[in-house]
This record gives sequence, structure tokens and C-alpha cells, in this order.
Amino acid sequence: MAEKDIVRFSLRLNLKNEQHAKIYRVLSALDKNIHKSENQFIVKAIDFYIQSFEDDAIIDGLRREQKPGYLTSNDLEGMRREIESDLKDELIRLLGSALTGNQAARTQRNMEESIQKIETEESDSVAVEAANLWG
Repeated sequence: MAEKDIVRFSLRLNLKNEQHAKIYRVLSALDKNIHKSENQFIVKAIDFYIQSFEDDAIIDGLRREQKPGYLTSNDLEGMRREIESDLKDELIRLLGSALTGNQAARTQRNMEESIQKIETEESDSVAVEAANLWG
């Protein structure tokens, strides 16, 4: 194997740390009839660890392969339509309630809830517009 194909990493163990001391004892007493070298043992151990967490992101490269966790403009448009529909339903209930002469206090409470929904929709519409600008 050519020297240009070899990369080196150093491993520092602190023998005052119990976990490090355990690793040192294992590497020092490694059975060479079973394991080719300390290097090969470490490579196999790291490879086993990576394989056992294949579905989780261990490194940045694995994270990029996962499905993106962002909202698309279609998602935002669907949310906008749903909010708009809910708002229309609430306004129709309010108008119907006002026309039939139900209690004024109930109408006032419903109106305040509608105003809060409208304010929420306005802040959501800003997010939708921003997302549409991004494409």
C-alpha cells in the first residue's frame, strides 16, 4: 500500500480516567491470534459503532442524507388555506349569532377570539410570503 493512501490519527488516553484506563488495558492485552493489530481492532470497533447507529446522524454527511425537515411553499399554502377556512367559519357563526340576537357578551368574546385568529393569520402570512420568496 502506498504511503499516500495512509492517514494517521493519534489517540490520547488519560489513565486517571477509568474509561480510558479500561481501553488501554484491553489494547495492551489484545490477543494477536484473534486481532491482527491494535489498529485493526480500533477500526473494527469504530465501524461496528457507526453501523449500530446507521439511522442516526453521527456525522454531518449522514445528516445530509436524511429527509429535509423544512416546510415547502405548498405546505405553507395548505396551512394558509386551513386558517382561512377556519376564520371564515368562525365569522359566519358570529354573524349568524348576531343576526339571531344571541347574548352580546358571547358575541364580544367570539369577536375577540376571531381578532386573535386574524392576528395569528397575519403573522403566518408573513411567513408564507417569506417562504415564497425563497422558492
